[in-house]
Amino acid sequence: MTGRTSASAGPARAAADAAALPALETAAVFERTLGCPFDPSTGMSLAGGVRADERESEPTAAYEAAWAAGLHEHIVPASEGGRLTSFEELLPVVRAASRRDLAVSVGMGSTLLAAAPVWIWGEEAQRRRIAQLVLGGAWGTAGISEEAAGSDLLATRTRATPVPGGYVLSGTKWLVGNGRRSAFATVLADSEPSFGLFLVDFAGRGPDGVERLAKIPTHGLRGHDLSGFTLDGLRVGQDAVLGRRGRGVEMLSGALQFTRTMVGGTSLGGADTALRIALRHARTRELYGRPALTLPPVRSLVARAFADLLVAECVEWAAARALDVARRRMALWSAVAKYVVPRLCVEAVEACGEVLSARAYLREGVAFGAFQKVARDIAITPVFEGTELVQLDTVRAQLAGGARRAAGPAELPLSLLFRLGEPGPSAAPAEQRPSLTYGAADEVVGLLEESVEALDDEELTPLARQLLAVRDQTRETSRRLGTRRTSEAYESARRHCLVHAAACCLHTWTQRRTALGPLAAERAWLSVALRRVLHRLGHPAAPDHEAEDALVRRLEELDDDDRAFSLAPLRLAPQHRGPAPART
Repeated sequence: MTGRTSASAGPARAAADAAALPALETAAVFERTLGCPFDPSTGMSLAGGVRADERESEPTAAYEAAWAAGLHEHIVPASEGGRLTSFEELLPVVRAASRRDLAVSVGMGSTLLAAAPVWIWGEEAQRRRIAQLVLGGAWGTAGISEEAAGSDLLATRTRATPVPGGYVLSGTKWLVGNGRRSAFATVLADSEPSFGLFLVDFAGRGPDGVERLAKIPTHGLRGHDLSGFTLDGLRVGQDAVLGRRGRGVEMLSGALQFTRTMVGGTSLGGADTALRIALRHARTRELYGRPALTLPPVRSLVARAFADLLVAECVEWAAARALDVARRRMALWSAVAKYVVPRLCVEAVEACGEVLSARAYLREGVAFGAFQKVARDIAITPVFEGTELVQLDTVRAQLAGGARRAAGPAELPLSLLFRLGEPGPSAAPAEQRPSLTYGAADEVVGLLEESVEALDDEELTPLARQLLAVRDQTRETSRRLGTRRTSEAYESARRHCLVHAAACCLHTWTQRRTALGPLAAERAWLSVALRRVLHRLGHPAAPDHEAEDALVRRLEELDDDDRAFSLAPLRLAPQHRGPAPART
């Protein structure tokens, strides 16, 4: 590997590299401030993460480095004194943190989930207080999950009993992020007239009425505080009520549109690191007298993992941008992204494990033994903010509701939705609240014909046309089945998600390939990406080995030039280049 970027280039160089795409500027500076994760001397190093993971302790040095770089400021809206002005800009920051240690970004995500209802529905005093806490480095916890209720919010047993001047909260929240260390909590509780959301300021009160539960041992994310707390007759005032009384479930459903979208950023970051580890190993590992990466099966595994990562990126990037420019569609699109992106990233990491073979299981050696940690950490991302089944049920219900409504014309042009890299008009969360339905138009899938016709490729156009047939089938299924929860309905929802994913790839190609850089303009990525989606839809196409070879070559170039494994031209922190690894 022969990258030539020097550390002395500094943040100014990073900003200049990303100047053509404003949405990347903040992440580029953040990247270089943190330094290379493969450098064991940095605060957010892979080596340090592995050591903390071995001890099952919090990665304190990583938290300190992330907070010193301002990570926590990016989840506080600018209107409240933070730096959050665009979710499209937030996405690459989350991805940058996650490629170093998912425990850090997941802890931040738990705080965002607790704070989001406050940003959207909180009174001025509530927003000001939570902004003060988060900007001071405090953690938040979303008191939603309960051991018996699981994902069924309507089975919540925590009770908020009205009393003169306020409420008395009683109940136990279990398997919640930051449960032991949180300075505040947003608590879902059964009350009058129905479920409500309550803001509990732990930092501003004594310990009476609150019992912190022990950290729960986990397979992955061992450094994350996954625990819980019990409220035992905790009295709060009327000022603890968030939003309208009795609308807690609806408010949470809206807030989750923001947070479940951002989960995809954590998945992309983890997959980037896994692919980087596998690629570097395959380039230096000799088998049968030559580098492993030159062997066709290994080369194909790497290429297909990269293609899966790029499909996931197209979906995630479009969803994050839609939070800015098409928030009224996110009741559907956020659930699709949450289903697709973590799943594809997990499968990409599994392919990387095949490349590493036995070394994928070692807690030492290649990249400090970090791969096994990444694989364990990323495995939970399909579960956070609602499991895959929960997302498919949401997609099923949204499509059934859309089928009942008269289909309206597309209101949002593809040129707006997929002008990736150039932030569009973004309202503060409180200024444009989420909707519980997506309306009657789904432009990503509904305008698929536009990109298929614009493709103008003798080989790829027939592949793309298969997506139109699958889309039409899913529409008919939604009309026919209505709101019934059947196996066919869930399978149709899954297929819709995959069509959406392929549509995001096609729209990105037709709308932005020349603006994003050399990889985005190269036909090879789209060829392999479409084949990967069609294979999952049960329409396998013959592999394009030439395109796979081109993808691997491009991947090597990106790694040598300290670039993200991305369609976006994002320069990473300069690569740590210690002694050349011995060939084994």
